[in-house]
Amino acid sequence: MACWLADELRAASREKRRAVVRKYRGVDLTLVWSANQLDILHDCGFPREKIESIPFGFAPGLFPPRSDFSVHGPLVAVGSDRGRDYPTLLAAMQGSGLELDLICKESNLEGATVPSGVNFRGTIPYGDYRAALANAAVVAVPTKVMAYPTGQTVALEAAGSGACVVVTDTPAMREYFSDETAVMVPPHDPAAWRAALVELSRNDTMRARIASAGSQHVHSRFTYLQMWRHVVELWRERSWI
Repeated sequence: MACWLADELRAASREKRRAVVRKYRGVDLTLVWSANQLDILHDCGFPREKIESIPFGFAPGLFPPRSDFSVHGPLVAVGSDRGRDYPTLLAAMQGSGLELDLICKESNLEGATVPSGVNFRGTIPYGDYRAALANAAVVAVPTKVMAYPTGQTVALEAAGSGACVVVTDTPAMREYFSDETAVMVPPHDPAAWRAALVELSRNDTMRARIASAGSQHVHSRFTYLQMWRHVVELWRERSWI
């Protein structure tokens, strides 16, 4: 299972790509969590029959849906993946009049200034993370454009918990969310992020509608059990089991 491999190879030299392909030539099957990576790996030299995409899965029992999707909770951004784009989110928060709980490593800020209204909490224990998602009205997942679906763990777990999710619109993330199940914002666009977050803070009906649709969507399609069933099916197709 490869998370960052396609993204790293996309920027690697031809010699580096060849070396990686040689290194993994004995692997029978490489799995990635978005189909857009398949062409990247194939172009680098991976045999097409030895690469497949599968849906990422979250643990639904740890992130159960709420009963009331119109909850007036906080705006939260959380996650320390290297694909996060917090400078864009922080720029969007400037002058917005909104308040945000920001939960990540200090290095994720990339030197950006934390404006008024943003409560930087650093990293927190896992139980507090689950509580933050369970209580949030909106969870923002701003990311860079990576080959892999960076941020999908938090996005799925937040949607599963019943929060309205706002994500950066990337090809990989489009395999997990749509305009009906999340708010999709163009990459590196502080104005678009500000407009989306302000609108959600004012429009309770819109926020509840997207939160409800998102929760049903991820619980029906992106649990860890469904992910592993997909893996087993790929093994069956190859007569490995």
